[in-house]
Amino acid sequence: MKPRIIALELSLLSLLALIACGGGGNTPSTPSKSAAPTAKPQIVFEGPGVPGTVSEQELFTANLDGYNIVQITNDGLNKFLAHFSPDGTRLVYTKFLSGHFGDLAPEDDIFTYTFATANETRLTTMGDAFQPAWSPDGQQIAFGNYNGTGLYLMNSDGSGQYLLAQPSGTPDDVIWHDIAWSSDNWIYFVVKQTTNNCFKVRLDKIRPDGTSRTQVSGGGSNCTPPNMEPYGDADPGISADGQTVYSSRGLSPLPANPAQTLRHLYSYSTDAYFPGKPETDLSAASQPDCTVGVPKGSPDGTQILVFLFCPSNLQQVGVTLTNLTGSSWTFITPGFGPDWNPTTQP
Repeated sequence: MKPRIIALELSLLSLLALIACGGGGNTPSTPSKSAAPTAKPQIVFEGPGVPGTVSEQELFTANLDGYNIVQITNDGLNKFLAHFSPDGTRLVYTKFLSGHFGDLAPEDDIFTYTFATANETRLTTMGDAFQPAWSPDGQQIAFGNYNGTGLYLMNSDGSGQYLLAQPSGTPDDVIWHDIAWSSDNWIYFVVKQTTNNCFKVRLDKIRPDGTSRTQVSGGGSNCTPPNMEPYGDADPGISADGQTVYSSRGLSPLPANPAQTLRHLYSYSTDAYFPGKPETDLSAASQPDCTVGVPKGSPDGTQILVFLFCPSNLQQVGVTLTNLTGSSWTFITPGFGPDWNPTTQP
C-alpha cells in the first residue's frame, strides 16, 4: 500500500467538510475583484476552494489588496502551490494531469508558466513529480515525488534531472515532503517520523550537493493520536533572509471539530534543532481556534501570507495577511497556497 501523504500539507478534505457543514456551506469561491491593472502582480494563489475538494483549480494573480485578480490558467486541471521565480518572470507548480491532491495515485508533474508569453511548459514526465521550489538564483528547481520517497534536482528548463537524496526508511525517517529552498542555499523538507512510539512531523534541511543534512525542528511536544492528521510541522516558508522558518504546526484537535487537527502559525530560527530551541506560536494570542496553512514571508521580511480557516468566520476563508507577531490578520481573497512576487514589495 502506498503511504498516506494527504496530511503533510493540510487536512483539506476534512476542512472543507467542516466548512460545508458549519454555516450555510460558505465554501470559498473564485474571487472576482477587479481594478485598474498594475505592472506586476504581487501574489499568486490557486482557486476556487482548497486542494482535494474541487474538480478544478486554476492559478490566479492579484494585488495584495485583493484587487486586479487575473486568472492565468484555464485547462480544467488542478494546479498546486505555485511559486514565483526569483526574477518574477515565471511560476513553477505541480499540475495534476489526472485526479487531484489527496487521491491515492494521481498523475502529477512539474510545470512552469511564463508571464511574457502566457505559455505553460511541462518539465517532468515522471507522473508523480511534486512540490517544486526554485533555487535562489533561479537556475535550478528542487522537487519531490507524491509518495515522499525522493528529493530531486533539475535545471530550470527541466534538463539534468536526478535524485539528490531520499529517506532512509527507518521509523524516524519515513517520508519527505513540503520542499522549500532558502536564500542562503538550503533545501528544506518535512520528515514523517515515529520515535519512542510518538508519531509527528519535523523539519530538516540539506545542501544542494546532498551534504550537511540538519534537523531544524522537533515537531512540537505533542504526539499524534490514532486516525488524526499528523501533528508537527508542515508547509515551511523560509524568510527572505534565510534566518526564520514559518511553519504550519499541528498541535491538537480542532475545537470546532475534535476529529480534525488544529494548526497554528509558528516561527523559529533556521539553526539546528536542540531540545528547548525557542519557538513562537503566532496564532495563540489572536487566532487560537483557527487553522493556518502554507505560510510565506514577504520579500521585505515584514509580513506573512497564509491560508486561514476560522470556524467562527466562514465568510472569509482563504488568503490572509498577518504581521510578524500575529497580532493583525487581514483577509485578501478566497483561495489557497499564496506566494509573493519577490520583485514587488508589500
